[in-house]
Amino acid sequence: MDSGPRYQEWRPRPQLRGHVACTWGARFGRSGEPHTDRILPDGCMDLVWTGERLLVAGPDTRATPIEPRPDARFAGLRFRPGIAPAFLGLPAHALLDQRLDVGEVLGRRLARLTDTLAATRSVAEAAAALEAAVADAVALPTMPAPDALVQSAVEALRDPRASIGALAGDLGVTERLLHRRFQAAVGYGPKMLQRVLRFRRFMALSALPARRPALAELAVDAGFADQAHLTRDCQRLAGLPPARLAGALLTRG
Repeated sequence: MDSGPRYQEWRPRPQLRGHVACTWGARFGRSGEPHTDRILPDGCMDLVWTGERLLVAGPDTRATPIEPRPDARFAGLRFRPGIAPAFLGLPAHALLDQRLDVGEVLGRRLARLTDTLAATRSVAEAAAALEAAVADAVALPTMPAPDALVQSAVEALRDPRASIGALAGDLGVTERLLHRRFQAAVGYGPKMLQRVLRFRRFMALSALPARRPALAELAVDAGFADQAHLTRDCQRLAGLPPARLAGALLTRG
């Protein structure tokens, strides 16, 4: 029987796909080794069941190391950028680079979910329980809608060469107002999200099995100005040079 570390993602149920990027499960090995040594920024926020606690993982601006824990099991639900604050009822910047117990964020609202998760017998079952709870919340008429302006901007910023100033003008707001709306919905400003999305694009391109181009070519394909730009952002966001990251499966979990 396989006892090594493992990470897996599932597509969320259809009614959640506008809100949730994926549900996921992770298993550490018997000697404590995790599926990856660090969590990398991705612009998202997660609900994470550790087997003992339900946590909110705020948006990250830097890599977070993972501590070894023998036979640990985790289940999570990953909100799309800018979505979680509507569910949590507080601005994303309040959770920047933090992992907080859900009780500190939502009080008793999710006490029943914690009890349900404690009774689950597998990672997949715990992930399904997280989905069901969020689906129930999304269906409530009192659930606030995500900031539509921020959602439009997030999609535009998937273009790594998009101009923040031009984007603000297209949306009919000032750059200052756009930044403020992003801080509330995403946790940081649009320029930072663009940097994170560009970095994740590099990671996705470098992991493609058919691609083994030079780093300079990967940098340009991902939207960086040059290889030096790529190196600076990799060091800032991952704490590693791009050569160490290229082709690696380092996934937020």
